[in-house]
Amino acid sequence: MATRPIRVLCLHGWRTNSRVLESQTSALRQAFGSRAEFTFVNAPWPASGPVPELVRLFYGPSGPFYQWWDAQKHSDTTSSRWTYSGFQRSLDQLTSEIDALGSVDAVLGFSQGAAMATLLTAQYLSKASRGSLVPWKVCVLVAGFDPETPETLELLLDGGAYSSVDGTLDIPSVHLVGRRDAVVTALRSKKLEQRFTSTRRIRFEHDGGHEFPSGVKCRQLYKDIAQEVLSITGQAWK
Repeated sequence: MATRPIRVLCLHGWRTNSRVLESQTSALRQAFGSRAEFTFVNAPWPASGPVPELVRLFYGPSGPFYQWWDAQKHSDTTSSRWTYSGFQRSLDQLTSEIDALGSVDAVLGFSQGAAMATLLTAQYLSKASRGSLVPWKVCVLVAGFDPETPETLELLLDGGAYSSVDGTLDIPSVHLVGRRDAVVTALRSKKLEQRFTSTRRIRFEHDGGHEFPSGVKCRQLYKDIAQEVLSITGQAWK
């Protein structure tokens, strides 16, 4: 049984910031109560373009806003692909912040933050055979997508190869998905889930879109997620 609240490192979404995510997670944090403390960090890169309209409307005074990388689309006559400019610097910053925190029991990410949490986990798992252990016990990924690009593929495969026989990331994962998400397609969401070992992942769904669902409507859902995370991290549910 845990003797202290678990620490959850929280990674915000694309072109938002830690204050926005703190607001978005209000109902989830209430479900954990005193059993968890949440640490919110900002990405190192300022937003390279306009922030999402809803962010501007509801959180405009809460800027500046940030992103974990700049997603750039490259097309030719036969195909197109994405590159994530700056993701390695974000990984380096997060590694330094985790070292400074001393203990992290779970990593939570929303949207681009969920993809960033996946890359961060893969980086730690890829180092496992060289004496570095993943310092957290579970990833909580909300409205996330698989972050595979030509630049990140080696890291993702390296992390999977070192941690499991089937090439998936061998760490428990909790996925929260909106059935009406118009930003992340069902295919991209499913691909993220499949990036993690099937024996230790759980999926929760809600009727909303690309968001943390309403705490009024989804109180039991948040309680179930909290119970799952606390169980994985060794904190008894009372």
